[in-house]
Amino acid sequence: MAGKVYVVYASLTGNTRKVAQAMAEAVGATLVDVRKDPLPKVEPGDVIFVGDGVYGGRPSRALRRALRAWTLPRGVKAAVFGTYGGRPSQLPILERILAEKGAQVVDRFSCLGRDWFLLGLVGRGRPSAEDLKAAQAFARRVVG
Repeated sequence: MAGKVYVVYASLTGNTRKVAQAMAEAVGATLVDVRKDPLPKVEPGDVIFVGDGVYGGRPSRALRRALRAWTLPRGVKAAVFGTYGGRPSQLPILERILAEKGAQVVDRFSCLGRDWFLLGLVGRGRPSAEDLKAAQAFARRVVG
C-alpha cells in the first residue's frame, strides 16, 4: 500500500460528501472538507482523491481556490471524483489543475447526484447504495 491516503472534497448539497465518506471508509483515508479543514501536507508516496459536484459546468470556487493554493510533491498519485446532475464536466478541470500542480492523475469516478437546480427531480435517490459501493471499489483499485 501507498503512504497516507487523503480524500479532499467540497460538497454544497451533500452528494459528493456521501461519495467522499464512502471512499475514505473503504481505504482508511483521511477525509478533508476544504470548506472546514486545512489541506494536508502531502508526501511522496501518498495518494490523493479530489472531488466535487459540478456548478455551472465546473468545480466549486472553494475547491478551485484550495487546489491552487495546495503544494503537492511532483508525481504524487491522484484520482478525481464527483457527482453531477447533467454531466461530469468538473472532472477534466480537476484533472488539469492537479496535473499543473505536478500530480499524476491515474483515474476518475463519477455518479449521478440529486440535482437541486430542477427542484430535486433529477437524480432523486442518488448517489445510491450501488453508487457508493462502486465508489469504494474505485478507491480500493486506485490505492492498490
